[in-house]
Amino acid sequence: MLKSTFKQLSSSSCQKSKQMIADSFSYHPTRGQREKAILMQTLSDASLGNTLITKVTDSTKSITGTLGLVALSVGKLELEDKSFPSVIVDYLFVDYEHRNKIYEHLEEKVSTSLLYYAIQIAEEIARLAGVRYLILRPDGGKENKKLVAFYESMEFRYMTDKHEWMYLKLT
Repeated sequence: MLKSTFKQLSSSSCQKSKQMIADSFSYHPTRGQREKAILMQTLSDASLGNTLITKVTDSTKSITGTLGLVALSVGKLELEDKSFPSVIVDYLFVDYEHRNKIYEHLEEKVSTSLLYYAIQIAEEIARLAGVRYLILRPDGGKENKKLVAFYESMEFRYMTDKHEWMYLKLT
């Protein structure tokens, strides 16, 4: 069993602790400013109640601090004049020190754990509210072949050749 703990952050904690949360992470050496700016915007959205942020930590305490987080919201997928209720992955962020690492006691990469969590939540919402898709946009778009391959390994697909968004059908 995965030894990760997922904790949802309240909108008030995102508002009160936005800077502290953002400062608690380490970022990519060249893309760090952009990553932090996106995280700050995501925390602002969460403080308004527009997105739900869940952080992941190591429940065994072998690794301290927050390993990463995922931000989810509800919206709609627009495709060929049709609209489909969807859960949107607004941001999936893994602390730079923990990227692409598989810790034996966690059994998988942090990004995989966060995406499985997002899928689980989206499936729960789908059962309650008729949401049909989990959608996301890979950072860097289709050119980020490594990230696209990761999402495809989790059964996400592109909507069309023209779209940058990927989807996972829930129902």
